[in-house]
Amino acid sequence: MIRWSVSRGDLDHNPIDGMTGPPTSKPRDRVLSDEEIRWLWLACAKMRSGLHSSGVGLVIKFCLVTGQRLGEVTGLTRAELDLDRRVWNIPGSRTKNSYPHSVPLSPLALELISEAPANKENGGIWGVGPNHVGGVIRDQLQRGKHWSAHDLRRTALSKMAELGVPPIVLGHVANHRTTTKAGITLGVYVQHAYEREKREALELWANRLQGIISGGADVVAIGSKR
Repeated sequence: MIRWSVSRGDLDHNPIDGMTGPPTSKPRDRVLSDEEIRWLWLACAKMRSGLHSSGVGLVIKFCLVTGQRLGEVTGLTRAELDLDRRVWNIPGSRTKNSYPHSVPLSPLALELISEAPANKENGGIWGVGPNHVGGVIRDQLQRGKHWSAHDLRRTALSKMAELGVPPIVLGHVANHRTTTKAGITLGVYVQHAYEREKREALELWANRLQGIISGGADVVAIGSKR
């Protein structure tokens, strides 16, 4: 529009010549260490007193176990759970990319669901919202080393990658369309939903996570040999 105005003679010059766009923010790369994970899990387990405290601890653990977004986890309702099939079905209305997403539930994830506060249905089974959880993380759980709820998701996915989970499976676990439907081949011809592979990845990570928490030995990564 400004160039057109200059060409018409309405403006003597382009006033935005030489201007640059705002700096792009550097993508975060924070991944919690095994020691941090162990400390955090124990700290969450001690959240038993105070309003909503147990719900906050369970949400943090569930984010770490499933690798899903904080808003999706805090909004989890009983209606989204298929406990017979051990699957959490997130409707497209609640996902970032507006596509429905299924999350296979490991035994550890099911254990956390069983601990959800009774009669908590408004806004989710945990009884807490994302802002409250984020505030607790910021004020009580950082120990001088900054991290956010979204870093729990990055930690889970990074640890799965360390265990040998292929990128295409990680993309399906994360519900990243840019990975799972990129290009003509994946977008049009590959309609496999990777449900079995997602379950294997999440259960592998849950086993590894339990080893981290207990300080025990690592589980065997995909494709490795003892």
